[in-house]
Amino acid sequence: MARSVTILAIAVLAVVSCQPSQSTIATAISQTQQAAPPAASPTSPPPTTPPTLTAEPRTRTQRPSPTAGPLSLTDDFSSDSGIWEECNVCSVEAGTLHMGPYPTSGAYVQHVAICAACGIVTNYRMAVDATYIDGPSERGFGLLARHNEDHMITYEITPWQTMDLWDFAFEKGQWKWINGTFSGLVRPGKQLNHIELEALTNPSGTVDIYLTVNGRTPIVVFSQPAEPGSVGLTLWGHALEVSFDNFEFHTEDSPIFPRGSPASSG
Repeated sequence: MARSVTILAIAVLAVVSCQPSQSTIATAISQTQQAAPPAASPTSPPPTTPPTLTAEPRTRTQRPSPTAGPLSLTDDFSSDSGIWEECNVCSVEAGTLHMGPYPTSGAYVQHVAICAACGIVTNYRMAVDATYIDGPSERGFGLLARHNEDHMITYEITPWQTMDLWDFAFEKGQWKWINGTFSGLVRPGKQLNHIELEALTNPSGTVDIYLTVNGRTPIVVFSQPAEPGSVGLTLWGHALEVSFDNFEFHTEDSPIFPRGSPASSG
């Protein structure tokens, strides 16, 4: 019996001695708390004001400046369109532009009506209906192909069925015949003739001039100087009377208007 009590006492003592002390437990808890990651906090609600975004710098797209494009105009002379200049003896009568006769002069003067709305051009197409009314029948009338400070070029027909391209140099005061022919394509007398002139710059940099009458082109003059100038209508001499109708003009160039904006066509 004494042996049994003694063994129980030793067992109880062994169990008590194996448990950690209170100070050891406290130290272990403290070390565990320091080593563990902090508990996650609840998710915050999204902000009521959206965050400010910083825009990257941008360059505004520059649109090209408007440039003058092709110009087309017509004048049927149903009224005074206001596009003609330098025509001292001109009037709109019965739907046509009546030109001449001019006061008697001791010199044969080339009279012109300049199309101000056509501008100053090098490449273009121009056409008109022309009818001889009265006066010396050997004198020409038609289209003013070029007019600038140095010279003027005219495309003229006559009731004698001739068609010619002339060049007048202002400084020399001289006419030069460029090209021409007698052609049955030109209707004689007081019949209406539809005439056209086209000036086009060729690859060599000079201008080719196409002379058309009543739908046919019997003359092409190659390699003329590429010079800009005014265009319009013309007749030669003071006693000649002519009527013009259905004027047409077109250019792919950007015409120059030294006096400002072009007039409007009628």
